[in-house]
Amino acid sequence: MRGRPLRLVSLSLLIPLLGCVEQEEDKPTTADLSAAKQNLLTALPAPRYPVGANLDGKVIYLGLDVDPLPVEPGKDLKLTHYWKVVTPPGEGWRTFTHVEGPGKQSYINADHTPVDGKYPVGSWKAGDIIRDIQTVRIPANWSSPVVEVYVGLWRGAQRMAINAGAHDGEGRVLAASIPARAANAAEPRRRYLARMTTKPPKLDGKLDDPAWVAAPSTGPFVNTLTGAPVGQRTEAKLLWDSKFLYVGFDNADTDIWSDLTKRDDKLWTEEADEIMIDADGNGRTYIELQVAPNGNIFDTYLPERRRYEDTVDPKLKPFSWNSKLTAKVHVDGTLNKRDDEDKGWTAVLAIPLEDVKGMDTKSAVKLPPSPGDVWRINMYRMDQPKGKPQQAAGWSVGALLLLILCKGLAYAISLSGFRGGPIFPSMFIGAAGGIALSHVGGLPVVAGAAMGVGAMVAGALRMPMTAVLLPSLLFISDAVDLIPVIIVAVVVSYVVAIWIKPSEPAAASPAAPQPAAATSG
Repeated sequence: MRGRPLRLVSLSLLIPLLGCVEQEEDKPTTADLSAAKQNLLTALPAPRYPVGANLDGKVIYLGLDVDPLPVEPGKDLKLTHYWKVVTPPGEGWRTFTHVEGPGKQSYINADHTPVDGKYPVGSWKAGDIIRDIQTVRIPANWSSPVVEVYVGLWRGAQRMAINAGAHDGEGRVLAASIPARAANAAEPRRRYLARMTTKPPKLDGKLDDPAWVAAPSTGPFVNTLTGAPVGQRTEAKLLWDSKFLYVGFDNADTDIWSDLTKRDDKLWTEEADEIMIDADGNGRTYIELQVAPNGNIFDTYLPERRRYEDTVDPKLKPFSWNSKLTAKVHVDGTLNKRDDEDKGWTAVLAIPLEDVKGMDTKSAVKLPPSPGDVWRINMYRMDQPKGKPQQAAGWSVGALLLLILCKGLAYAISLSGFRGGPIFPSMFIGAAGGIALSHVGGLPVVAGAAMGVGAMVAGALRMPMTAVLLPSLLFISDAVDLIPVIIVAVVVSYVVAIWIKPSEPAAASPAAPQPAAATSG
């Protein structure tokens, strides 16, 4: 899967110790404590964002519930925190809540006394399971695709130490990274907050280690050509520490197989999980790592798109760079037994941080990264069940636009001279334009592509019936739903094309020659 675009991963975030203003808390009244009992739970909750962070052995931050999802700029965000008290923290401690975007954008100090001010930390008792609900208004100009929530306990200039759980290294527990509708997002960008772990996950190919269970998922991968859901689900999770980047893939698969057994075999031609990493974000150099269901790996360094190690050193062969990654696979089924039905397979990669430089000795990437650093990555899964064509699923579908634009330009040059003239470049360029603009009106990618093809063909050929027919046949499985929007696009394009340049009138027929005049001699 060469030359695919890379998306962004944020490796936890760092913010200075600020914003917690020392104020004397009021002692709760008997009425306050009575009201607070309604928020003391008798059983452990199951929050949407489980955390399980241990603060100095005294308090466990269990997790967070959020409403609404995704977060809406200009509206209130309801945060429901869950705390468990192991031993009373003591006098003077207070909770804090910080809400912000990646890179410390739009920082909001949302400190408050728990349970509407009725149950301060100084009153907490061993065994309490506390539900604390607060509301935070998200600014209307919020520009980030995620909202990050950090919590913890503080007293004076001190924050309570975090013994376990995701945190930013500054005494703040990472409660959640929540998807948001950015108010001024020019294009959809996928982001994933890779949590820092204090204890490396077990490398056995499974994703049942507590670190993996607590890590957020990327969500399902999508069809790289259409952006639509794929038949067999794939999701991924990422973690990191001072030595490794950990990547876990979870693949549903009814037919698990792999015939390639040599390192650097072309795993992408069968079944494989893939990750591309451009850690310094220069948009040129990156490494590509793959693992197959049989545990075989492929690794290569690309100094430029579609160029390999031999570009750096002519004595080397493509795919000759070897990483030091460890890859483990767990198969829930029977590998290479094609006639039965399997359930799926998981893969865990431990990638040494030094590997992300590849062969670039001048790489500017900082290792180990600091909380707040951003790397560009993308992830893919190649799948080919028995008797079916291979299908590629990806974390993002940006590759499609680049592919269609490049093909459109190439075909515009090479095919326009053949029979059919501009129809081929019109279709490809129309599809690319439709995909690029589909997010503006909230259209599905397939609908955008179909409308783009119809509009470009109508404008180029001025044949509206043909312009409706072609995209309907191209996307025939969705044709019934797409035809109304295709017709709208074709009619608008046709009318605009006629208005800009009316059809030229047919040339007049030459007059019939007149017989020569007869003369007498």
